[in-house]
Amino acid sequence: DSRTEPPLKAVLWPALALALAVAVLVVWVSLGFRNDLLASLGDPVSVMRFVLTAALGVLGVRLALMLARPEGRSLARLWPAAVPVMAALGLLAWAYVSTPAEGRQMALVGKTMTTCLVMIPLLSVLPVAAILVGLRRGATTSPALAGFAAGLGGSGLAAMAYAMHCIEDSPLFYVTWYGLAIGGVTLVSTMIGARVLRW
Repeated sequence: DSRTEPPLKAVLWPALALALAVAVLVVWVSLGFRNDLLASLGDPVSVMRFVLTAALGVLGVRLALMLARPEGRSLARLWPAAVPVMAALGLLAWAYVSTPAEGRQMALVGKTMTTCLVMIPLLSVLPVAAILVGLRRGATTSPALAGFAAGLGGSGLAAMAYAMHCIEDSPLFYVTWYGLAIGGVTLVSTMIGARVLRW
């Protein structure tokens, strides 16, 4: 009883860093980074792919860490995660208005829609699993919500890794398809969490 375990965040963040490194390595080896990656970072609209996904990832992990404790449900707040979502929707509306009507379909569908919808969920497996395993070490009283947080955090970080390959700079593309991929992973993780995180 006198033995103490390290705090969950001290274990989870290094595990997530490793999972994210693996995801980046998979992107590099299997797809390759986009040729103009460094140049694209000078475009604020393109950079928002990284900003929005990183924000969702970090906020999801933070929420998961909070929900790992029994009192976490009363302390957890979902509204911070709504901030990047609302920013993404605003960016989507701006892109729709500013893109000529004849170019909207191409901007929306792009050339890599299928790759995006397949790779983001695949890249999410390790980070989501790392968060769920970490939550198992805790004592959450909201297993479904904790699963939601794990899915949001893990898939957000995975989408950030995938963005290093993605050549689609229009918010019509990345808000739509990244959003669908992240939403799908989060839904599945919520259902898994509801089962595996119960006491």
